[in-house]
Amino acid sequence: MNDEHPSVTYCGNVHAATDLETWLATLEAYSSPVARGLSRSWPAHREVFGLGVWWPAPLARVLATDAVAQARAREALAGSGLAVVTANAFPFGDFHQSVVKASVYRPDWSQGARVDYTLDVARALCALCPPGSTLPISTLPLGFGGGDVAVMRANLADTARALAEMADASGVRCLLALEPEPFCLVESVAEAIACVEATCLGASDEEVLRRHLGVCVDLCHLAVVGEDPVAAWLRLQRAGVRAPKVQVSSCLEVRDAGSLSRLLAYDEPRYLHQTVGETAHGARVRALDLGEVATRRAEFATCRRVRTHFHVPLFWDEAGGFGSTRDEMATFLRQLGAPWPLLEAETYTWSVLPGFAGDAGALVEGLARELTFLTDCLTLPPGKP
Repeated sequence: MNDEHPSVTYCGNVHAATDLETWLATLEAYSSPVARGLSRSWPAHREVFGLGVWWPAPLARVLATDAVAQARAREALAGSGLAVVTANAFPFGDFHQSVVKASVYRPDWSQGARVDYTLDVARALCALCPPGSTLPISTLPLGFGGGDVAVMRANLADTARALAEMADASGVRCLLALEPEPFCLVESVAEAIACVEATCLGASDEEVLRRHLGVCVDLCHLAVVGEDPVAAWLRLQRAGVRAPKVQVSSCLEVRDAGSLSRLLAYDEPRYLHQTVGETAHGARVRALDLGEVATRRAEFATCRRVRTHFHVPLFWDEAGGFGSTRDEMATFLRQLGAPWPLLEAETYTWSVLPGFAGDAGALVEGLARELTFLTDCLTLPPGKP
């Protein structure tokens, strides 16, 4: 949290960086140009751009354990005017392989590999960031489908304790933040609060756990499940649960049945696109992916609104029967104030967007437009797009 001004970044999971060399190359090819563009319009980033990183498990292990790799990373960051301010430790493996779908939820929090990966990310952050830093690490909301929730919460607690030990040793505090997602064991902020409370309440080291566990609010995810983001934010404040990061995102929205064909054009093989429809009577119709929506099209055609977990560029929306939840996202941003959470644009889907050119220049331009739109939302009066 920042008492003076919001820190704005984008999530590095948009880059297919699976090893050290590839990740270092993304800093020069993408992050530095985006940072230079934002620094001209956003005072908080005129000296250094706070970077949101994603490292798959093998790269996280290298950066956690290899002093030479750490030194190279520190040198590259400093030379590019970048500083790591958060990590996304949700995708464990290659997030840009041809098919990701539900594999993004494995391993879940019942498995030791998830704990090890998260702690590797934290160790890397401690090696790359100066003492006194506080960095959110977003993570999956326990798991997807079944699983022993008691074991998952115990692993969360043990991870929080390990983060506390790292903070004592390094002066860098990492805060693990559950990221609710549709169809997962924790799919709303309300459920995330309950999970944090169940993990912390009554523990002999409750204050330690609360200091290192919290919630990451993903606005696309909340929109799909129909949770009002402003109300959810107030609920977090009332509960006293830390929310150090907001993943700024919007989802696809169908506003009349005649536009379902446009939604189905976004069906693609890499990512999972959970979909929730709401009828005029308030009933919910749910499908795990867009292929299932196509199969059950007549059922979804009865809905007054259909929302799909497909992160689309922050600035994009259309009037009429098909668009995005951009306005809901912008309204939420304008409600925020100090102490500010970290604001991380998370449109990782550029490579699968219909019509996207796919070259480095187009991605830099798109990311820059997103961050400009985000910062405009923080400075424009209500009602302005």
